[in-house]
Amino acid sequence: MVPASSTAAAAVILWAVLSSSAAAFNVTQILGQHPEYSQFNDLLSKTGVAGEINSRQTITVLAVGNDAAGEISSKAAEVQKRILSTHVALDYFDAMKLNGIKDNGTVITTLFQTTGAAQNRQGFITVGHDATGAVAFGSAAAGSPVDAKLLGVVAAQPYNISVLHISHPIMANGIDGNWTAAPPAPAAKSPAPSTGKTVSDAPAASDSGAAAPAPAASPAAKSPAAAAAPGSAPAPSPADGPGAADAPSGNDSPADQGSSAAKQVVSGAAAVASLVVALLQN
Repeated sequence: MVPASSTAAAAVILWAVLSSSAAAFNVTQILGQHPEYSQFNDLLSKTGVAGEINSRQTITVLAVGNDAAGEISSKAAEVQKRILSTHVALDYFDAMKLNGIKDNGTVITTLFQTTGAAQNRQGFITVGHDATGAVAFGSAAAGSPVDAKLLGVVAAQPYNISVLHISHPIMANGIDGNWTAAPPAPAAKSPAPSTGKTVSDAPAASDSGAAAPAPAASPAAKSPAAAAAPGSAPAPSPADGPGAADAPSGNDSPADQGSSAAKQVVSGAAAVASLVVALLQN
């Protein structure tokens, strides 16, 4: 039979183990040793994010100094909590591990992702190296800058908690409800101004690139005198020949043409009558 004292001792040991595993660290106490992060520490406590951090086994906190914490404290309480939650990575990262990252697009899950309120990758942060080789953080949400630089290590308890100092808060696009508008589509190009000429107005080009010569004047356009060959007889005038004056002209009106036709009929009838009289007399 196991003595009662031994059972009690075992229970105390088990409680101590469970307590130590349930509260492996206290982020408030860690940051409390560094007054330059007092405002960030107060924000973690007021929003309840500190308790969520302490309930985890492995965590990395990206803290900002008092000179940059005002950018968070100026927001509404609910927005403060969202922002602070994106500063808590659900993995252990120290300076050596971060400097060893080769892929500039490494994506890390944050505490904000576990809330179910994150939208469009707001619950993730991107870590990589900037143009100077410095480690830089930013939200993975589209339109968010990746320019919060790693400045140093505040505290580390491998491999439970790492507290790192970054230059300024990580602001995910739309985390305060104000999404950055998409860039406007490029404006359509205006059509070239018209010169007022159509294709038919432009001169035709020859193979050499010079303008084609204008077509020669039609022979019909020449006057009758110019068209006559040298030494030829002049064209008969309208007065020449019988009945020439009575022929209708192409320029006469229909009434004039009818009058000319009537005259021709009368003239023809008179000629026939003269012929009949001459035959009767013979």
